[in-house]
Amino acid sequence: MNNKTKIGFISAPAWFDPAPSEFPTVVEECVLTQQAPLLLPEFDYRLETIATTQNELNLCARSLKAMGCELIAQVGSPFAWACAQSEAEARYREEAITSATELPALMTSLAMVDALRELGVNKIAVNCTYYDNVWRDGFSYFMNLCGFDVVHVSSLSDQGVAGPGIKIEDFGWSMTNELTSNSIAFSAGAASSAEAIVVTGAGARTLDIISELETKIQRPIVAADTALYWAVARELGLTLKPSIGILSNV
Repeated sequence: MNNKTKIGFISAPAWFDPAPSEFPTVVEECVLTQQAPLLLPEFDYRLETIATTQNELNLCARSLKAMGCELIAQVGSPFAWACAQSEAEARYREEAITSATELPALMTSLAMVDALRELGVNKIAVNCTYYDNVWRDGFSYFMNLCGFDVVHVSSLSDQGVAGPGIKIEDFGWSMTNELTSNSIAFSAGAASSAEAIVVTGAGARTLDIISELETKIQRPIVAADTALYWAVARELGLTLKPSIGILSNV
């Protein structure tokens, strides 16, 4: 019988998700991971459509439970906040996954909110990476709904790094470390009053660069990928490695 902790990841539709293979590298303990992508290959990724995926999320979660997983981690920021008019509405989506499985469930954007609160910050700079204007404004609005003071918000397009029609597919579904680093540094430089830099977009991977960047900008970075890893480790009592940055000490 295998007694290793088993974590189930719900991945966004039609996207090659690094999280199931990355997570075992960020904790000291030996763990097993399993993946259940949302089976929506022609998904249009409009916020209105994302907001209707609760049944599919629950089905993936139930499948992961049947595989023996002990916790459900949902990858992808907007699935909690898309079209939500309150934090409570977003929390309800997370609670619905828990109700469907009787397992703890964690959604990416809510893990980010929880991490910011654990850090005790209020003023934030929001880096929306490859988001278009609708997604950028939607995520910034959600951060305001959660009580944070958003002192700066920008995307790659706003920063002049990419054109207004850019999509994550144009980066091969994952931004380069150099592009992500430069974008975060831009946000930090544009918002000296921000107590933390928030990086949304699961295609912006920060694990390999977060420690160096936090040292450079002298502030915590709460990113979609690493904040979810932090939340999973905290929920399961696992020990994070220092490579995950400041959150490893929270």
